[in-house]
Amino acid sequence: MSSSASARGANPQQLSSSIIGRLLDIMKDGFRAGREKKLLAFFTEHFNQLSPTAEVKILGGIGYVTQDPENIEALLSTQFQDFHLGPRSMAMKAMIGDGIFTQDGTAWKHSREVLRRQFMRMQYQNLKGFREHLETLIERLNTSSGVTDLQPMFYRLTLDTTIAMILGQPVESFKHEIGDLFSKAFDQASLITGTRVRLGDMYFLYSPRGFFKACETIKRYTYQFAIDALQREEESPVESEKTSFISELHRDNQDLQLVRDQVLNVLIAGRDTTAATLSYAFHLLLRNPNVLETLRCEIDTVVGREKDINRAHIQQMPYLHNVLQETLRLYPPVPINTRFCRRTTTLPVGGGPDGRSPLLVREGMPVAYSVYHMQRRKDLYGPDPLAFRPERWDGSELASIGWGYLPFNGGPRLCLGKDFGLMLASCAIVRIIQEFPGIKLAPGEVLEEPGTERQHLTLTLSNAQGCKVILE
Repeated sequence: MSSSASARGANPQQLSSSIIGRLLDIMKDGFRAGREKKLLAFFTEHFNQLSPTAEVKILGGIGYVTQDPENIEALLSTQFQDFHLGPRSMAMKAMIGDGIFTQDGTAWKHSREVLRRQFMRMQYQNLKGFREHLETLIERLNTSSGVTDLQPMFYRLTLDTTIAMILGQPVESFKHEIGDLFSKAFDQASLITGTRVRLGDMYFLYSPRGFFKACETIKRYTYQFAIDALQREEESPVESEKTSFISELHRDNQDLQLVRDQVLNVLIAGRDTTAATLSYAFHLLLRNPNVLETLRCEIDTVVGREKDINRAHIQQMPYLHNVLQETLRLYPPVPINTRFCRRTTTLPVGGGPDGRSPLLVREGMPVAYSVYHMQRRKDLYGPDPLAFRPERWDGSELASIGWGYLPFNGGPRLCLGKDFGLMLASCAIVRIIQEFPGIKLAPGEVLEEPGTERQHLTLTLSNAQGCKVILE
């Protein structure tokens, strides 16, 4: 963190040693917090001592960290061309290769257009494509007994639905490609890659044992997955308007390794973000029984016992929408991100004595932005920003929140899978509450204040404690 000190008569060498010592202490505390799964709580402790936009100095490097909606809008939208991904791309490439999340410029624009077309034409629009996988989830839950951890079940659900989306056909024949080996390698590589991303230019210093093997495992599985899917479609052709996501990717680019990389990029987005959101939604609902009861009543009124949930049903459930918005406010899938300055420019605020003047950002400087902390600001969300209160989204309270709420990124890099994820999460919440109206927390589960629980911070955010429940 930015450090300065002054002491009348102090020896400059002693002062410098003191500052360096403090910086090393902060870094050491940060690594300890990471091991304890408390990294965001550690950041909160330090961010609370800073203004919404502050200078950061670590080991001689200078950058900024911001929670200001105006600055985040500039980074992601109005001054999009002034910033780029920087070393983040290289830190991620070992795992997910050359895809939409690691690309900038012309390559990124091309990938986004290709993927955008696929999301526009996917068969999930009427939500029928979700039903098979949701009912499989319910069957698994019905066969469980005692304490059940919902979180791994959600990861299985979202992986299955994402693979089915990519294939455009049932997932059964590809079960061998999504077994334990793939999932364990995926989780290990994600955890290490998240740390590499946070190290910026020094990402290459962190490559613990087993990392590259895990990356090769998921790439090998995904490559074979792509080959099998394309071969199956060649052997059993379908009408052109029903060709699969993966077939369209291959038609656009004949390089199978690039197809594999794009599939991996879609998998990490489709699997991790929605599963974590579902886990956090039940984590919060079961700790707030009044909210759960209000939601249960809405579900009973709109769909009753109807299992075939459609978009019209979801659109008639504003409280469910509020529950998801509030979950994503407290636990955005990508809590902290960074951009690097492409050319010297200014951000709208953060400069001057009051912090409201433009802020000079020099070429090459990193600017980290924390959606997680912005969405917990009292001046934006009222005196109870840590409370899970879906009602705050009713009426005019947050009608003008704008860039102060950003769980799906914004600007040209707005999440392409936003609707897919929200619809799947909505349907899953409805079906579980329908099937298990008496669902409750497992005995011994602690009622922590949001942000104090242990969290996995990989490329995305998830609950390190899972979501343990009793199904009734």
